[in-house]
Amino acid sequence: MPALILRTSHRLPTSRTTRGGERGVVLILTLFVLFLVIALIAQLTLGAEVAHQATMNRSNRLRMSLAIRTASEEILTMIADDASGESSGGLGSALGGAGDMASAMGAAGAQGASSLGADPSGDATGEEGEEEEGEEDASNSDSFEDAWARPMRVMMDDIEVITFVQDENSKFNLHLLIVEDEIQAEENFQRAVRILDHMRDNMDGDFAESDARIVIGDIVRWLQVGSRSSELPQMPRHSLEDDDDYTMFSSMEELMLLESVPPSLYYDRLDDNEMIAPGLETVFTMWTTPDFAGSGVGDLAADAPLSADGTGTDGASTESNATGSTAAASSAASGAQSAANAGGNSNGPDDNTVQGEGGMEGVLEGEPPMGTKINLNTAPRAVIEGLFASHELAPVKVTALLEWLDDVDEKAVEEQDNAEEDSEDRELRQSLYGEQEPEPKQFFNTLEEISEVDGFGAEELDEETQARLQELVSVQSDVFSVYIYASRKTNSEWQAERRYQEAPGHTLRMRAVVWRRTTGDGVRLVFLEPWHEVPFTRWRIPPFQRDLPVFEAPRYY
Repeated sequence: MPALILRTSHRLPTSRTTRGGERGVVLILTLFVLFLVIALIAQLTLGAEVAHQATMNRSNRLRMSLAIRTASEEILTMIADDASGESSGGLGSALGGAGDMASAMGAAGAQGASSLGADPSGDATGEEGEEEEGEEDASNSDSFEDAWARPMRVMMDDIEVITFVQDENSKFNLHLLIVEDEIQAEENFQRAVRILDHMRDNMDGDFAESDARIVIGDIVRWLQVGSRSSELPQMPRHSLEDDDDYTMFSSMEELMLLESVPPSLYYDRLDDNEMIAPGLETVFTMWTTPDFAGSGVGDLAADAPLSADGTGTDGASTESNATGSTAAASSAASGAQSAANAGGNSNGPDDNTVQGEGGMEGVLEGEPPMGTKINLNTAPRAVIEGLFASHELAPVKVTALLEWLDDVDEKAVEEQDNAEEDSEDRELRQSLYGEQEPEPKQFFNTLEEISEVDGFGAEELDEETQARLQELVSVQSDVFSVYIYASRKTNSEWQAERRYQEAPGHTLRMRAVVWRRTTGDGVRLVFLEPWHEVPFTRWRIPPFQRDLPVFEAPRYY
């Protein structure tokens, strides 16, 4: 009988049984690598987009800067031409130089070799267009009807450029607070207090007289040499002597270092009622301080008018912008340094002739500067209201003066209606200033014309008030703050719905201060403060904001 053979089968463990707990590892590794790749791609995409946007921002800023440069040349030419009457008619050089301006703006993106603005040497025009001796017309005065005073708008592809000019002669000079004559210094202090008190009448942030006194007092203390500390040291000045009690402003923005002057007080502010609350930058200045000779601020009296030989009528040497304006001009004019060391007769080759180096040569010769007199045609309402105390000049007379300046000039309107205008000139004007141009307003060609205003006749004002008017005000300007705003319009169909509404997007805002000098060699423009960026857009503030017509969006040709 065959033997039974029992076989026992032994199964070896398979990989499925030995690695049963490792299921999905490959899938997890795959997903991990996928997520890592996605993160890397996202990072690269984001980095590339940021780099692209940064490049585009730099490119747009460069384009806006070039557009501002081109527009600055035109507006500075308008300011210079106005001295000879070429642009006093309201359009002036804008029409005269239209072809050149259009071609220059078309090529603005390809330019970049020259510095921003006019030649820092100060040459703006030649001798062309000089007014004949003895001729007197509107060119002898500066007003809002001049071409430089009208906001100009230019489109260069998708870049919109808008200009705004305010003459510094329309403001009260804060350096008058520290004249040596104590009586005059006190009068100027009271005048500054009244201006600040009226600055925001019936608006949010309206100042009480006591608050105005605190602010003006802080400003006077700030100008005292001994008031500075190690945290806010005194800026070195060539004109500052060891025994001087006061110094001068280097920049109006210094005011915001005072605790009593926040930025909301210094800058103009748009309130909830669509009205502009003026700031200190609108009513006060430092740039009209005259100083041709020497240091210090002892002879900065507004009522010491200049004579032909550079001295005041009281026999004191009158000082004109070497400590304030010319000092700033020398640093702004690419190293052109002023050597204005003495006054005296500047018409001959004697040792006391005012000399200069580089682009400043001859700038200090010619007619005397306007000094600290306030241009009545362009002064803000608060400045006019604060010039005299109510017992010296009744408020009703001040209101009559403001209303006269705000009235439509019927004679100018009639001349415009009867004037024959070329279609190309009309199209150019509408492209620069808009189709709805405001009606021309009245202004004073000479200060004697103030007698036309009710209450300002020779028999209606006492002799003392008439003399003070002659000392304090004029109808001319020679120092100008030039603002140019450039913005990239992302939506060509966008239109403003409110009077002071700005287009969405980035805006580059630049400002410069120039001094216009009429010399024997023609009109010269000297940069007192070079082009620099400013944080806010400014608009001209009408004297009667509540009486403005219903807003209508501007239309350009």
